[in-house]
Amino acid sequence: MEDAMSDLLKGVAELQRKVERAFRDLWATLPKVPPSAFLPSEPLVDIEDRDDELVVYMDVPGFSKDEIKVRVTEDSVEVVAEKSGEGVEEGRRYILRQRLYSGFRKRIDLPVKVRPEMARAKLVNGVLEIHLPKSAEAKEIELTVEEVEE
Repeated sequence: MEDAMSDLLKGVAELQRKVERAFRDLWATLPKVPPSAFLPSEPLVDIEDRDDELVVYMDVPGFSKDEIKVRVTEDSVEVVAEKSGEGVEEGRRYILRQRLYSGFRKRIDLPVKVRPEMARAKLVNGVLEIHLPKSAEAKEIELTVEEVEE
C-alpha cells in the first residue's frame, strides 16, 4: 500500500511540474504588453449638474495649463492636451526615451445648452475643472399652479 501511495504522489508531482513548464513556455511566447496598454487612451470625465451650471471634471495629470486647450460651444466641450519633449535640458544623455509626446483630444456632448461666453476653466492638482453656466432656456424652473374659477 505504501508503494502505491508513493507512486501516486510521484505521479502528481511530475504532472504539476509539466503543467508549470507548459504555462511558463506559453507565457514566454505571448507578446509583451506595457502596463500603459491597460490605461484608458483618453481621460475619463465626471459631469456634475448644479442648479445654474454644469461642472466637468477631467483628470489630466502631467499636463500644465499651457498645454491644455478648452473649446466650448453651447452644446459641447472639447479638450485638447499636448505635451512634447521639446525644450529638454541640454547635456542630458538618455539611454531610452519614451516620454517624447503624449496627448489626447476629447469631445463631450452636453445634456443641456450652456453659455460659452461665461465658461471658465481651472487646473487644480492635475484635475481640469470646466464651469459651464447653463443658458436661460436650459434652466429648469418650478411653476406655481394657480387656481382659476370660472
